[in-house]
Amino acid sequence: MDYKVLYRKYRPKDFNDLVGQDHIKELLLQSILNNKLSHAFIFNGPRGTGKTSTAKLFAKIINCTNNFEGNACNKCISCLSYEETIDIIEIDAASNNGVDEIRELRENIKILPSLSRYKVYIIDEVHMLSTNAWNAFLKTLEEPPKHVIFILATTEIQKVPITVLSRCQRFDFQRISNDVIFQKVKEIAKKEKINISDEAIIELSELSNGGLRDALGMLDQLSKLSDKITIGTLNNAYGLVTNKDIKEIFEEYKNREIKLLIENVNNLNLKGANSDVLLTKMLDFLLQELIKYKISNIKEINNLEQLIFDLEECYNKKNKYLMIKTILLKNVEDSVENIEIENRVKEEKNISREIISDEILEQINLETFNIRINNSFVNANLNLKKEFIKKWDELTNYFCAIGETKYLSLLKNTKVEVVSPTNVLISTNTYNNSVLFNLICDEISEKCKKIIGDNIKIICLDEEQWKKEKSKYIKNKKIKEYSYIEEPVLKNNTKTINIATDIFGEELIEIK
Repeated sequence: MDYKVLYRKYRPKDFNDLVGQDHIKELLLQSILNNKLSHAFIFNGPRGTGKTSTAKLFAKIINCTNNFEGNACNKCISCLSYEETIDIIEIDAASNNGVDEIRELRENIKILPSLSRYKVYIIDEVHMLSTNAWNAFLKTLEEPPKHVIFILATTEIQKVPITVLSRCQRFDFQRISNDVIFQKVKEIAKKEKINISDEAIIELSELSNGGLRDALGMLDQLSKLSDKITIGTLNNAYGLVTNKDIKEIFEEYKNREIKLLIENVNNLNLKGANSDVLLTKMLDFLLQELIKYKISNIKEINNLEQLIFDLEECYNKKNKYLMIKTILLKNVEDSVENIEIENRVKEEKNISREIISDEILEQINLETFNIRINNSFVNANLNLKKEFIKKWDELTNYFCAIGETKYLSLLKNTKVEVVSPTNVLISTNTYNNSVLFNLICDEISEKCKKIIGDNIKIICLDEEQWKKEKSKYIKNKKIKEYSYIEEPVLKNNTKTINIATDIFGEELIEIK
């Protein structure tokens, strides 16, 4: 006997075998029992959720001459000839989507069924029909012969014309739950004597994304690869992102094990794990952590809300794996900074905005600070800004690639605001970040020169400062011409260095 793939071998024989769509099963059974059949149905839902199987079962039952309580008798002529009947016609609209095919269908529906009560047309992927085909089909769909029933199936209901939807009874198929898929796969694996661990079935159920057909297809494939199917088998075959992988990533994030964290993400990339699946699983994990935090007020992961926001933004990025690593590194460093500041506050070492302004900014000198703001506006233009933004992204990617968390933590949430031929003005989200940035702004300027080839001076403002400077520039632009000013030569300030070190730590300050 020819080998049958599992999803075909275990296709439901009656409505009792149909899983995961109980609401649809109940409605169809009632229409059969009450003999209130529509002339047209549309089955909408994700692939592998049972649309075609349900359509075939429904066609079989309504043509059975002795159906009992909504199930076929499997003994009448119609049931016995079901597998080879010409009264149930399946059409794939993906490959038969032209007006000529619909004209042929219109001619064929005039012919009476050979052995059955109804001729049932099951049109799969019906949304693929062309505009002309829809127009040709519309009248037939509205008033077909009494012996004809149409069942249209689609995964993209939004592409079906409203004029067609209004003429059909609509049934929306849902993704089958992981629990239901788990039970069905386990049952079939036992019948087929396939050795698969429960852990592997759980991951396979998640990987199927609510489609039982996909789950059985994967089980079929895996059974040919190994005598015993484990998580490792799935990893090798599909590049899975397992729950264990996600837990390890965030355990390393919490413990600041940066090397292991990056290695783990790199390994997922190397084995072909889909970046969108990784993002979805990471966000799902973080959402559960956020729910726990809201209930118990115990936060196990620092920067939790910001991490969720940053990762969600990754869906629209091109190099998602690179962005994921960058975000993890940035938030690890930020969480360290926040913890250190919180600890110092607890020790009653107040960090006031006034102290930072008067003492720390002397490291770059208040006069130099204002000169750099001024010089950023001198001959600034949009084209220079666009070019520099690309280079700024290149610099960030470079720091991410080498695991340079010192700079990544400062470049996080920065925005290039103004670019002149000699100076760049950057904004950042918090005042502390702007101070930390300015403490090593010359060092970052050197990195720009070395890595992206731009010999520029940088200054950083927080969002409040930037708004004031922007407003000031707009106000003065009509009455004042901005001219380039030379910066004074600076000396090290030991007192300032000691204060900065005490507040922010030695690892963030490098004196030349």
